Amino acid sequence: MCSSDLGSLLGLCGCLLTLPTARAATLEGVAVDDAVQVAGRRLQLHGAGVSRSWLLRVYAIALYLPERSASLAEVRQTEGPRRIAIALMRDVSAEDFRSAITDQLRGDDPGVDRAVLQGPARQLVQAVGHRPQGLRKGDLLTLDWVPGTGTVVELNHQPFIEPVRGRAFYDALLGVWLGEQVSDTTLRAQLLGAPTPQRVVSRN
Repeated sequence: MCSSDLGSLLGLCGCLLTLPTARAATLEGVAVDDAVQVAGRRLQLHGAGVSRSWLLRVYAIALYLPERSASLAEVRQTEGPRRIAIALMRDVSAEDFRSAITDQLRGDDPGVDRAVLQGPARQLVQAVGHRPQGLRKGDLLTLDWVPGTGTVVELNHQPFIEPVRGRAFYDALLGVWLGEQVSDTTLRAQLLGAPTPQRVVSRN
């Protein structure tokens, strides 16, 4: 798979999220909870969808926020924690992941200072590179914004890299899926709360 096949996988995992008290829907076989707990705060599911490349499912993604937002600018201005959860539906090699990050975080986003992204992006690429088979189908990658801590990245509920201080890295990650230049405008609309596609089936 080339980097373009990854589409918007960090510009980038089956159960998406695990809050026992939340009722879950199923998004093409991946469970998506109505709410999660991040930094002691309950966040509601804002939107979810599946990213595809050449009709192949790459990953399911869900966005959790403390309040409704209609645009990238509003999401960035939101106070409190946030979560992006990515459930991989295909294997992604370390090289594909590196290429995807390089491509996606290179874009022209006036809301992000590119100079401060190199270090965190390199940490994330190196962490994936240390896994012999890269990211695997069924892996869950969570990207949390935690006020006072920074960007917290976990893989399968375990810390994956050191927390990244400052907001630039998380703002850049948000832009990967919610920015004006994204290639998958349908996925962006779904994350921003567009009507849930028919593939999401009945709740438990």
